[in-house]
Amino acid sequence: MTAIGTGAPYRIACMACGISEDVFANWRRADLVFAEQVERVAGQTALRLLQKIEAQGKENFSACAWLLERRFPQDFSRPEVQLNLIQQNNTVENSLTINITAAEYAAIEAQHDPIREKVQAMIRAYRPQPSGNGEKVREVEAKPVTQQPTLQPAEEAIITHRAGDESRAGFWVQFTGDRDRAVEVSTAIFVVNTIVGEVIGAHRVGKVEFKGPINVGDCLDQIDKLVGVGNGAGWQRLQHKAGF
Repeated sequence: MTAIGTGAPYRIACMACGISEDVFANWRRADLVFAEQVERVAGQTALRLLQKIEAQGKENFSACAWLLERRFPQDFSRPEVQLNLIQQNNTVENSLTINITAAEYAAIEAQHDPIREKVQAMIRAYRPQPSGNGEKVREVEAKPVTQQPTLQPAEEAIITHRAGDESRAGFWVQFTGDRDRAVEVSTAIFVVNTIVGEVIGAHRVGKVEFKGPINVGDCLDQIDKLVGVGNGAGWQRLQHKAGF
């Protein structure tokens, strides 16, 4: 609480106290009183710092300009940021603009390059590229199977979870693939509660319910709905737990 009270982000506060972000997230999920205290301290800290910035406005107008730019970006931010907001609002509701430095962009690209190479290798394995000697691309064509039984094998592939799965990347990978794959009801609730709880806090999740047959797509849609449509934070957290 002391670290958070200085205005440090949760990640830095965890580093200062010698704990991981996952442990911190687990504490917030398991202890609602602790979670509420964290939110209260963070909110009080933000107000205290904002009051200091506003007080500086008496001598330095840039402090007030900084506040206006962040509180009313559509009206007081730089022209290029306003244009970006207008373009996003025309296509996606509740959109969020995040500005990153060139160094941060390069770091992100460096992390994505191995993933892109892996995907391209998979594509080449299924659809070889032209060799340059006039040889055409070979298409892989699936042949129909006669007298194939109905999709009972898919029922055997239903996703379930056991104790300790929350720490296994292999479990979370299953939710980054086929959206139509079936999921057990209790497993779907577990996945939604875990991902949403880590993104917005367990005390904000509420009661998660599913009716009828459930698949991976239903879980992802529920996560997106609770975290915020178009936010992307839920999907990013899921990929992180899957080891991507």
